Amino acid sequence: MRSDILLVLAATFGSTIGLRRGCKHTGESEGWYYTTKNDTLDILAADFCTKTEVIQSWNNIQTIEPGMNLKVPCHWNAGEQRDCRKNTDAYGAYVVTGNDTLNEIAYDFCTTAVDLKNLNPNLIKNIDFIDLGWVIEVPCSFN
Repeated sequence: MRSDILLVLAATFGSTIGLRRGCKHTGESEGWYYTTKNDTLDILAADFCTKTEVIQSWNNIQTIEPGMNLKVPCHWNAGEQRDCRKNTDAYGAYVVTGNDTLNEIAYDFCTTAVDLKNLNPNLIKNIDFIDLGWVIEVPCSFN
């Protein structure tokens, strides 16, 4: 069976949706995030494309608890926030929509266009061309 069909099937059955956490953007490359009961430093670091040590340092903390307002790196992609359907702990599926570019998708998933091309060698042949409706594998360790 073709790998892109398998990816669609895996994205549809037996997977969970990895929803991105939002942050209140400050106009720089940072913002604020209000913690919830399910948050951990590792999960926040993965979601905000950083390391736990950065969040700890920026906020002078060692641990977190619900209700904390934390300074975090805040990716800002013109208000676009892409989610994925998790297939494994580390990867998931994303469906290309609208005016997506591989660079924008890569930015939202804390990676590069070249890395996405390498994750999807049977589908992405040129980093400057992706098509509406393609289901691509993306890093999806958050959530």
